[in-house]
Amino acid sequence: MNEKFLIEYLSKFNNVVLPSDQDNDAKIRALMNITMPIDLSLEFYTKQDEYLQELLKSKTIVDAESILSGQRVALHLGDITLVKADAIVNACNNTLLGCFVPGHYCIDNAIHSFAGLQVRRDLMNDLQGTLEPNGRCRVTAGYNLPCKYIFHTVGPHIHGEPTPQDILDLQNCYISCLKMADKLHLDNIVFCSISTGLYSFPIKKASEIAYNTVLQYLDNNKTNLKVIFDLFSVEDYLCYERLSKENK
Repeated sequence: MNEKFLIEYLSKFNNVVLPSDQDNDAKIRALMNITMPIDLSLEFYTKQDEYLQELLKSKTIVDAESILSGQRVALHLGDITLVKADAIVNACNNTLLGCFVPGHYCIDNAIHSFAGLQVRRDLMNDLQGTLEPNGRCRVTAGYNLPCKYIFHTVGPHIHGEPTPQDILDLQNCYISCLKMADKLHLDNIVFCSISTGLYSFPIKKASEIAYNTVLQYLDNNKTNLKVIFDLFSVEDYLCYERLSKENK
């Protein structure tokens, strides 16, 4: 019943008709992706949350502490939306409103799709139409994800070789998220590999910046924070694994 309601409600809200050959999950995700959450009803949010929580029950959730297994920094190959953690980090575009391309494969789309439209609503209310500079950290609740918080940060978009400013911006993404995690007294945080997907930061260089920046922060600050790098591809995982072995 929730699926039918969500499809009918969001189709009418957006004044669109979806292809009949899509399954219901694909239709709902596509509709959520294109929805600007202005004056959505309480009934919608209730049924959306029920639907997303049922969807989550069908998946395998991994606890951050089991990944860490006593380590200060650990790696995980898998889906960041399925990690039960204090905070996960979303690599965003500068509108911070998520990906509007229906069913797109990027992390921004996945996080917004499975957390719920409250995330876009909260960020929209927070930003008031402004664009977010690179390297900062905005916080929302995790809503229907297994994490408590989502940290939203905009990494540099690379054209050619990374510039010194690009490198500084990427470092600031990690530092601002780490500082926010400590400010909120969190035990753990899960980073994606910021800017290495559609934003084209070379993975070898980006992983070195990420890993070294995190280690320097942990070494130079009074913190009990533990960090996970969540990688979605084997190629990315191997880059981080090499760094991990070098720093044993």
